[in-house]
Amino acid sequence: MKNILTFILFLVSSSVLIAQTFDTNVSNVNAQFHKVLKDVAYGRVDSNTEIDGNKYLYKKPQEAVINLNDGYKPIRIKTNYNIIKETFEVQSEDGILNLRPDKVNSISFSDANFVTYQGSFYKLITKTKNFSIIKSIVLIAVEPDYQVGIQDKPNLRYKNANKLYIQIGAKKTLIKVNKKYISQLFEDSKQGEIKKFFKSKKISIRDDADLKLLFDSFQDNLK
Repeated sequence: MKNILTFILFLVSSSVLIAQTFDTNVSNVNAQFHKVLKDVAYGRVDSNTEIDGNKYLYKKPQEAVINLNDGYKPIRIKTNYNIIKETFEVQSEDGILNLRPDKVNSISFSDANFVTYQGSFYKLITKTKNFSIIKSIVLIAVEPDYQVGIQDKPNLRYKNANKLYIQIGAKKTLIKVNKKYISQLFEDSKQGEIKKFFKSKKISIRDDADLKLLFDSFQDNLK
């Protein structure tokens, strides 16, 4: 009986020791993780003026892989892009933090990739050996139409005002989002082929996947 009791006490003490060690390891990992978040964040999120509509890229935070500069390992965490503040928000033990673009190389969601360029975040449409097509995700506040004296004045509402760019080295140039302008980015000798491509592939220049297909297909034919 004495031997059995001794064995039971040994198991209990061992279990407590293992649990304590596990808790310590988890705490250390969490502490390191939150330190990294603080290192790559501006600080806490401030409140904004109330405007109707969604100011975020997604309705709720989505899982993403954040590739950091300065030798940090990638972070897999839920985040969302605050379009008004032009920054990604992450939840930490100190509340919601804004990621700093100068500390981040790229952020990859299942359906979108973002890169940093000249201190700002851009959605990456495509990247080739000679150029990148990037999009600045922008919202503006507009006043909805209403009948003065009949209807109450409505709140301002967010409206999409994204801007598309072609980036070559350290230079980015605004792309007008219309077929004529985009076609003229390519060599004159390719204009007929590009026109047929638009028609056969049913290219919509407002669809990111279609833009990628177009620029990938004719990447060697830019002027």
